[in-house]
Amino acid sequence: MSRPLLTAKPARARIRELESQVANRTKELAALKAIAAVTGHSMRLQEILTGALEKTLEVTGLEAGGIYLLREDDQLLTIGAYKGLSAQFVTAINNLKVGEGFSGRVAQTGEALIVPDVSADPRLTRLIVQEGGFHALAVIPLAARGKVLGSMFLMTRSYRDFSPQEIELLDSIGHQIGVAIENARLFDAEQRRAEQFRVISEVGRHITSILAVEQLLQEIVRLIKETFGYYLVTIGLIEGEQLVFKAGVKTGWGECQFIPGPLKVGGQGITAWVAATGEPLLAADVSQEPRYVFWPDTAETRSELAVALKTKAGIIGVLNVESNRLNAFDESDITVLQSLAHQAAVTIENARLYNQAQQAAVLEERQRLARDLHDSVSQALYGMTLYSQAAAGQLSAGCTERVAVYLRELQDMAQEALAEMRLLIFELRPPILEEEGLVAALQARLQAVEGRAGLQTDFQAEVGQRLPPRIEEGLYRIAQEVLNNAVKHARARNIAVHLRRQERAVALAISDDGVGFDPATARKQGGLGLSAVEERAAELGGRLTLQSQPGEGTRVLVEVGL
Repeated sequence: MSRPLLTAKPARARIRELESQVANRTKELAALKAIAAVTGHSMRLQEILTGALEKTLEVTGLEAGGIYLLREDDQLLTIGAYKGLSAQFVTAINNLKVGEGFSGRVAQTGEALIVPDVSADPRLTRLIVQEGGFHALAVIPLAARGKVLGSMFLMTRSYRDFSPQEIELLDSIGHQIGVAIENARLFDAEQRRAEQFRVISEVGRHITSILAVEQLLQEIVRLIKETFGYYLVTIGLIEGEQLVFKAGVKTGWGECQFIPGPLKVGGQGITAWVAATGEPLLAADVSQEPRYVFWPDTAETRSELAVALKTKAGIIGVLNVESNRLNAFDESDITVLQSLAHQAAVTIENARLYNQAQQAAVLEERQRLARDLHDSVSQALYGMTLYSQAAAGQLSAGCTERVAVYLRELQDMAQEALAEMRLLIFELRPPILEEEGLVAALQARLQAVEGRAGLQTDFQAEVGQRLPPRIEEGLYRIAQEVLNNAVKHARARNIAVHLRRQERAVALAISDDGVGFDPATARKQGGLGLSAVEERAAELGGRLTLQSQPGEGTRVLVEVGL
């Protein structure tokens, strides 16, 4: 009867052992579930670190701890969260090199480290035991996808040895927190990338309205630095065989432009190499990049990224950004910067083409004015000279009646020449157009030209605030051409100019009671400046309506959308 009793005791012990294992396993699963609830609650890294540390201390019954995160350079650990520690203590243990101290060794090896009695390690005895009063220490790696992201240290003021089950639990917690950190960083990266592309669109919309190259370049570097927080941003344009920097902003320089010296294309320097090859170059550590050129004013630079500005014609320059941190740029920065560089290159090219067109227009206008001066004023002056000579000859001959005729002709030609000169002067852009706007410019024109020519003018304007400069310029040129025709050819007595701004458009109407003409015939003959008026209206995206018949006057209406 005794043998069954002897076998019953081991059986009950085994049952109690299994029950203990189940209880411990249940406790471990509950702890992991609690950690998962905390780390899954938020995608913000700081909230994850703080919540995970607090919950880990709670489920393990430990008193204090902290989380180290590995920085981008993979050489330094910084405190991301702590609890139960004084600020002075945290300051003393922050910025730990990989391989240094308990946490540094764990970050280097990726294996947990248990220290039941810290005093056995004299390197940290004073700091942990004497200042913190802690004795037992557990350090676990925080890892995800086989990569160590940091470490978590947990401490207690009692002496404590950790069982294999507790170490296993801590390892599982470390992996769980590591995955949460990785997810938070990926989420941040996606958010940053989405924000970057949103800003790219905004930057593109902003810079496309600027047509002065120097102003455009300054605005590009300013927007990029403010938006992405780069330490230094510069733009250089290729001029001959040199890369000449035109705009730059640098942290700590205030409103001053930072302009490095020129570099030879293809010579020494990261930007010089990019200017020659057209390929992007990312230097994670400029001290290891043989093409890097040291500048005293950029001694803080640790990493650099440069991309080419390209158009259909080829490479026109380089967009360069620098950081005072190692490994500050990645593939997403290359993508973003190339997109910005493409927009910048197109805008720079457009600004250059616009300036060339402006210069060509100025040259064409000068040539036209020269022709008009020759065709009208210079001929009138030549005629006046002949009449004055003829009058002098008749006066010496005593023929006063012919002298009077010549003088009347001379007076008429002088008045015609004066009227022509006024027209030519007002065909140049008057300062009043830029300073006071279209309304004031039209008033001044009517008073100075039409009014002095003896025409009755009726001017009405209902526009409120100033119109966009481009539209004011275009409408003034159209009005100028139409009014010139009225003065020169229409033989009108009355001219009316009405300018009205509607909700989404502006309308300019000019009418006269002159002799009128046949629009179809005028277009075929190319006279009366109709083609110039139609071209200017088309450039503004406006609609031109012309009404005229011989003997019935002329009315021109231009409507431009705002």
